[in-house]
Formats: sequence, structure tokens, C-alpha cells
Amino acid sequence: MKTTEIRDLAIERHNIDADFFQKTYSDVITANKAYPFKYGRNLVLEDLNEILNSLPPNSKVLDIGSGTGHLTNWIASKNFDVIGMEPSANMIGFAKNNFPNIKFIEGISSALPFQENQFDLVIAFEVFRYLDKAENIKTFAEVHKVLKPGGTFFFTQVNKYATDYYYPFFYLKKIAFNILKKTYHYCFFTTPSAQESLLKEAGFSKVNAYGRMAASIRLAYKFGKGAGDRYTKWMEKILGKQKFEKQPYKSFGGHLVVIAKK
Repeated sequence: MKTTEIRDLAIERHNIDADFFQKTYSDVITANKAYPFKYGRNLVLEDLNEILNSLPPNSKVLDIGSGTGHLTNWIASKNFDVIGMEPSANMIGFAKNNFPNIKFIEGISSALPFQENQFDLVIAFEVFRYLDKAENIKTFAEVHKVLKPGGTFFFTQVNKYATDYYYPFFYLKKIAFNILKKTYHYCFFTTPSAQESLLKEAGFSKVNAYGRMAASIRLAYKFGKGAGDRYTKWMEKILGKQKFEKQPYKSFGGHLVVIAKK
């Protein structure tokens, strides 16, 4: 598929999934998959919170792929000047209704509608996984442009070798969809070293990519909330904060977190 087709497919999927995310972020859980999603998200937010605490009040923040606006609102509640940007009409509809005092605009990450050197921090949670490598590269250049000197770029990707084994499962399912002549969504799989290289090529001076969350927790929740909760507590005793900064372990994490400095 072409880059634009992949992006359009991602927008269509998020229009369909908007209600699920609205209920998930509003604590109206609708499926077992919501539990590991929220758990992993909260681990990543611990790291994001450290960055936010290092910024002065009223710093300018851009939330790319702001979805239903709940993360954007969380940032705004910490006294930051935040803008949410989202291409899905259904998602942004929820966001504007949920948080009418926050500015949300429609837009895509590879063509940011902002001038140079505007933001102290740009974030994107579970966004670039739906875009191909070419659009990821364009996005990195756009983010570098709109960040102020010394600004921070914080985002997540999908670890190619995560121990939930989503990578082989994704391609097996894609084969099945091709046989049935159905369209299956796109996923950009990558590695910490690949992300570090791409961001340095985009002009970022310092890049740190690491793993977050034991990916096998996602598999445990396939057997129900009780099994998932018990397994998660076991992983917490063994792995502690579940922040993996050394190879090969950082390539196995359920979330690939990337932090880059302009």
C-alpha cells in the first residue's frame, strides 16, 4: 500500500475504535484488551511525568494523535499550554465534547500546521505504529522543525521483538485476511537502534530508546482479568519498574519508548 493509503486506513480504524477508547479512558472497560493497554500506558506516563516535572509552568506542549483528549487534559491540568492534534473526526469529536476548554485541531503528523521553534515538548502515544517508515521519517523532520532548541520529543513505537509475539501473529493474521481478500490494518514494527538512527538522521542531538512493560502481560490478560492481574503482580515482583534500558531486554518490552532532544 502507498503511504497515503496506510494513513487513511489508520484514520478509518480510529473512527471505528473511537467509542472503545472513549470508554477505556473514561474507565468504562469494555474488553480484556483494555486492561493491559491501560496498565502499559500508565507505566509510560510515569516517564512522561518526569519530563513534564522538569519543564517550567506554561511550557508549550503538542499532543500528536490526541484521540479522545484524555491525555491532553491530563497535561493541561499540570499548568501547561497544550494543543491536541488528531486526524480522526470521531476521536476529535469526543475530545472537543469532553474538554471544551482545550484547543484541538485536525491534522497529520507529517505536515504539522505550526511555525518553527514553537513547542517545548512534543508527544505521541501509540500513533506512529499506524504509519509507514516514510511517513515516520517525514514526521520526525516536522517535529524537529516545530520544537524549540533544546526541546524534547517523547513517543512510543511497537517493538519488533516484544515478548507478546505480536510481530509473527500480525503477519499470520494478515496472510489470512489476504486469502479472504479483506484489508488488514498496517503496523510499523521497529527496534530501539533503528529509532535512534532515524532520529539522529532527522537532526536530533540526543536519543534514548528503551523498553517499558513486560510484554507477556498482554498474553496473560487473554485468559481474563483475574489471570492477568495475578501474572502482572508476579512480573512486578520479578522485574520491578519494568523499565528495560539495556540490550537485548529493551527490544523485548511491550512499549518501545523514545525520547529525543533537539
